[in-house]
Parts: sequence; structure tokens; C-alpha cells
Amino acid sequence: MSTFELQDSVICKEQGNRHKTSSFAVTFSNGIRRIRNINRFLGVTEVVSPVQAARRSLPVSSVVVWGRKQNSERALRYASRHKLRVLYVEDGWIRSCSANAHSRVCYSLLIDDVGVYYDSTTPSSLECYLNLPDEQFDTQCNTVDLRYAAACRQLMIDRNITKYNFCKQPDPAKLRGDGKPLVLVLDQTCEDASVRFGALDAAGFKAMLDRAIEENPEARIVVRTHPDVVVGRREGYLQERARQLGVELSADGDNPIPWLKQASVVYAGTSQLGYEALLCGCTVKVAGQPFYAGWGLTEDWQAIERRTATRTLDQLFHATHVHHARYCCPVTGKRWSLRDCLEHVCLQQDYFERNSGSRVCIGITPWKKRYLAQFLRSPDGRLRFSSKNDAARSEMPLCWSFTDSEKGADGAPETEGQSSPDRRDAFIRVEDGFIRSRGLGSDFAPPASLVFDEEGLYFDAGAPSTLERLLNEYRCSDAELARASVLRQSILSANLTKYNVGLQDGTATSRSTRPGGKKKILVVGQVEGDQSILRGGKDVRSNGGLLTAVRKANPDAFIVYKPHPDVVSGNRKGDVNASILNSCVDRVESLRHFLDCLYECDELHTMTSLSGFEAILRDVPVVTYGMPFYAGWGITTDTLTCARRKGTRSVDELVFLCLIAYPHYVDLASGEFISVEQLIEKMSVADQSRGLGGVRWMNKLANVCEALSYRA
Repeated sequence: MSTFELQDSVICKEQGNRHKTSSFAVTFSNGIRRIRNINRFLGVTEVVSPVQAARRSLPVSSVVVWGRKQNSERALRYASRHKLRVLYVEDGWIRSCSANAHSRVCYSLLIDDVGVYYDSTTPSSLECYLNLPDEQFDTQCNTVDLRYAAACRQLMIDRNITKYNFCKQPDPAKLRGDGKPLVLVLDQTCEDASVRFGALDAAGFKAMLDRAIEENPEARIVVRTHPDVVVGRREGYLQERARQLGVELSADGDNPIPWLKQASVVYAGTSQLGYEALLCGCTVKVAGQPFYAGWGLTEDWQAIERRTATRTLDQLFHATHVHHARYCCPVTGKRWSLRDCLEHVCLQQDYFERNSGSRVCIGITPWKKRYLAQFLRSPDGRLRFSSKNDAARSEMPLCWSFTDSEKGADGAPETEGQSSPDRRDAFIRVEDGFIRSRGLGSDFAPPASLVFDEEGLYFDAGAPSTLERLLNEYRCSDAELARASVLRQSILSANLTKYNVGLQDGTATSRSTRPGGKKKILVVGQVEGDQSILRGGKDVRSNGGLLTAVRKANPDAFIVYKPHPDVVSGNRKGDVNASILNSCVDRVESLRHFLDCLYECDELHTMTSLSGFEAILRDVPVVTYGMPFYAGWGITTDTLTCARRKGTRSVDELVFLCLIAYPHYVDLASGEFISVEQLIEKMSVADQSRGLGGVRWMNKLANVCEALSYRA
């Protein structure tokens, strides 16, 4: 094990903690400094330029360079002059799920203080580790480590996880081909460092293709083109040669793992795909001297004398993916394990699948477009925006909520199937999720969650929705219920709501403290004319009407009225007539945090507000005067009924289906799809004061400018 690895095991054991002694790394590369969480990867306080280090008199511990870049000479001289160790950085084996292969968002890095893994002319810490005497290696990589490595390797192959994971799925017909055994020949980009330092050149690639053809006369030979060549960024070695010989090219930029799983033999120069072919169980013939050659697993055309050990596939995988690579969450910045990284890639893939297909977004407000595109991104999806419904037959139309022409819909829940006359079965409607942001949507605060519903929308009680179907039909497993229970406690501990505006004052009194011994009821106002009221209410559809109904049903109660924050801000309509306030309300709470008001009341009464759901999470009894998504399942006291809603649900089932199964979550800062748990963790430590200070119109303007210029 290298000195660097030994030090890292101490420095980086838990990256969430601050280092006892600050240390800094110097790099001459702006690109390295721009890598998200680069300091966490390196286990230092900050990565700075030499000028910054000198100006601030920082205690520098190392100099960071990118692989064998030719422009690293100045950095190496700097390290020698200051007697600092050099850290060679390269992309990890699982880099990202970004459409931009060179995105600053990076899941893993390879950091080496001996050499560079692809440079076969000199040792690297990876090579040194694999070359350890068997007895010493076995202490570093025991049976438990090997079981972990094998499980991770299998997950990678099962889920088709590769280096760059924003890649479309292969065409089944192309993959199947003519039925002959498939032999892949892996092309690479011209003058790539791994080729130059891997004992290979252009002539070697041509010889590799010729040999593949000669050795496999009855096979289907396919040359696999590098992704950078596919997009026109670089040139490859074998494209022209393959055309001259009439050899099939795979140049679609699709996921390579299904091709590797289909192949019987793979010919590689120094490409990482050759290693992934090994992981898939292929016979791999190697023309160059890549990091995975020389360990007894490949058919090597060139010997590497320094590599003296023989390793199993799981030992090699443990060395590369577990021991040598470092993983870091792009959302939280915390250090990951390999398994954490793989599960995150699986989550991205699940969203990619949900977003596959062609969509046309109709009439989307300009400030929402870039955010919506990030929520809908997929290598197998196509997205365009239009001002009218001009969807082609192959496109699924998508709009935000309900269009202006639909606002007159009655939405009464007792009339089965009643809804807008122009509703289409094949139509996606989008709305904010239940844990949306820090800041109001009407202030253009960026959303962290959205729901996409092809059956309706959760607040339209006059027709089915995907959420209602889930609540009617889905059977939650014990693991899912346990996850929901933990999630619920996390939300309560973080005091999170939908918009998370305002600061709690901590002055909430106990529910047992009642003014004059009266029952204390919290009535939450809504934006009048809101679609959730139009489509989820019947007799009570205004804040004044709600207060009148609550007072009539509870003549002796102490009623606290909390107006909707959008109404208080002046962004939306919903003010209550003074005479109704005087006759029905004992206290109005315009400024206090919703949770402070909730915790001191015995019940919450609402038309269709999401605050009812938030009260359910906190075990506060809820009475509804409409038919919100959380009503009709035996948890709330309801004045209306909906015949479509059958059976009862527990709170944990409601939490799982409403907060885990239904919405989409995106961390807009990194552009990554995330789980609701990651969102909770991030919002728990976020700056709660964002958007609260200054002039409101200035906050709105800043949010709009951020939205229009958004880029992950």
C-alpha cells in the first residue's frame, strides 16, 4: 500500500468531519479546481493555485496534476522546488451520468502518489498493490472484501454500469445482428495518453483489427467506436480501416455493456472497456499494456515484466474499484463507498427509463423550461418546447397542471370521471412535489421535486390519477414501510414543509395548553381559485367559507387562522373579509412559522391544503372540507367522500407512496436525480434564510435570472 493510501485512511475516514489540521493542495490546473468536491476527494481543506497559496501563506501538503498531461511540467518543477509530494489524478472507473463527458460533476477519481495507472513504463500505486506478496495481499483483501467486490461487480454488470452512464440503450436488432458469434474490436481516440503510455500506436491498432479478422473467420466482427469519436470531438484509429475492410462499425454511442455481454471475444488496446469485458466474462486479447494486463486474466501480446503476481478477477476488481478508487457524492459532498456510487447510478438509470421517449412541452413558462428539462433528461428521451399542442404521433404532450381553458372544471369528487372536456388520456401533467423548495414557487424559487402524471393530477378529485391508483393498488413491502417510517422521522427532525419559508420561533405551546380550556383548531388558508380547490372541493371553496364552516361545526373552539404564504406575500388572492375574521377567528397568524402554529393546536381544518398532509406526518388530527389526495383513506375526518378511493392506508403507506414512489427529485446544483432522503439531508443543512431578506421583488428577479441562465 502506498504512503498516500495509508495517510488517506486516516485523513479521509469520515469526510463529513473537519480536519484537525488544515491542509491545502496546490494545482496549476483550473480544470482540477473546478471539479465538484475536489477537496473532499483529496482529503484536504482546499485546492488552490500557487498564487493563492503564496498570497495566503497556506500550509501546502501536495501538488495535484492530471495524469500524464504534457502541461504538467511546471507543476512537477514546483513540487520539486518546494519538496512536496505529487498526486496524480485521473477520472475514476465510474465517472458520471452526465450528458457532458467532461462535466465538473464526478462520482469517482483515481488518486496516486506513485504514478499513473495507465502508464506501463513506470509503477503506480495500483500496480504496487497488486504486486504485493500473496500473504500480504490476502491481509489487505480478505474473503469479506472479496465477497463485497463480487457483489458490486455483479451489480455493475446486471445494471449495465460503465464509465460514462448517460448513454442510450442499444438497438436490440443491431445487438442481435446476424446470429453469428460476436467479436468486438475496441477503438480508441488518437494520441490518447493511455495509448501513448500503454506501448501502442496506430500501427498496433491496425494489426489488432487484422488479427481479429484472421483469428475469427466465421464470426461477426464489430469495431466499437469511442464516444468522443461518435460526437466528433476526437478521431479514432480504426474507423477508416474498418470501412476499407468492410467491417461493421458500432458508432451509435450506446451503452457498451450489453455489447460486451453479447460478445465472446474482445480485442483491446488499452481501453477501459477491455477491463469491463473481463468483468462481463469475455475472453480478452490485449495488444497494449493496460492496467488489467499481466495478471493472468488476459491473453497478452506484450509482456510486462514488473507484474509478477497472478490475481483472480475479484481480486483485481477489489484493487481497482474498492481499494484504489475514491468516491464522493456530488450532492452532499460526503465520501462514498463503491456500493453507494453504484446505487446512485441505478437511481439515475431508473429516472432515465421513466423519462425515455419523445415529449413536447406545451406552453411552459420561460423560467421553468431549463429546470423542467433537467427533470426530464434521459439518453433515451427527446424533449422540445412549443407554444401550442402540435405534438407529433410519436410525441407525448406535456403541460403544467391544467390549461387556462380548463379552469372552469367543477372537479366535484362525487361525480365519477368528471373533469375537463378536452382531457386526453395520453397527456402528461406536471406539478410541484410535496417537498418543493426553500422559498415560494410564486417567488420563482427553483423546485427540488415535481410530479409527472399521465393519468390526471393528484389534486383533481374528479378523475383518477397515478397517485390515487398507487394508493388504491400498490402493496408496500416491509422494507418500504420501514424506509417510510425513517423518512417521516427525518422530516420531523428537520422541521421541513413544502416551501420551508420563515424561521421557527420555538414559542409553540403544548396542545394541552388551551385558552379557557377550549379546543384549539388551526385553520389554514389557501390561494383562492387554486386548481386544488376547484377540483378537490364542492360546497366550501373560499377561505371565508372554510372559516364559516369550521366555526359553525365548532362554536366553542378557539380558532387560529393561518393565511397562505402566497396570499400574505401579495403574490396570490385569498384575503378574508374582515367581518368573517371578526366573527369566526380568535387569532390570525400571518408571520409565525406554520409548524409553530400546528404544534400548539389540537386539530387542523382545511379544504384541500397540503398542510393537512404535513399535519398527518406529525400525528395532528385533520378534518377536510374537500377531497385532497390524502383524504378518503381512513386517516382523516372527511366531509366529502370519493367512491373511487377504496380501503384504508396507514400513515407510513401514505408517506411511501406520496413522497417516495410518486414524485421526481433533482438536485439542481449538481443536476443529479436524487432520493427524497438526499433532499431531506441537503435541506436540513441548507441556509434557511435564503430569500427572506431584502426586497421581495429583488428576490424574485434574482430567482428568475437564475432560472433563465440555469445550467447543471
